[in-house]
Amino acid sequence: MKLIEIINELVVTDIEKTINFYKEYLGFEVIETDGDPIIWVKMKKDDSTMMFEQYEEVCREIENFPEKVRASNLIKFKYDSIEELKKLYSGLLDRNVEIFMEWKETEYGSVEFGLLDPDGNMLILSF
Repeated sequence: MKLIEIINELVVTDIEKTINFYKEYLGFEVIETDGDPIIWVKMKKDDSTMMFEQYEEVCREIENFPEKVRASNLIKFKYDSIEELKKLYSGLLDRNVEIFMEWKETEYGSVEFGLLDPDGNMLILSF
């Protein structure tokens, strides 16, 4: 048996707000949706994809799905250009996006910063 893909799907409280955040601030595009209004979306940035599903819909699909709480997971976005990452960081600061970890150099040779998406998911953007 071969693992062919790991799919990131986050459960969100407001899917429209999530779509707008990932499009506006991180440059993702919508490549697939389900529902009218939208209850599920697949988004893409370069060669990476993420999926998001509305919490109420997940509760309908999965019996005894737990109550939605603030996540404590880190989702890391690895970029290939430090210059572009610096521009992104500056732009996010100018737009008052909630930064939980300022720009820093790590002991393992990366530079990174962290921001929160609308559901409080902790995103670390790094080079």
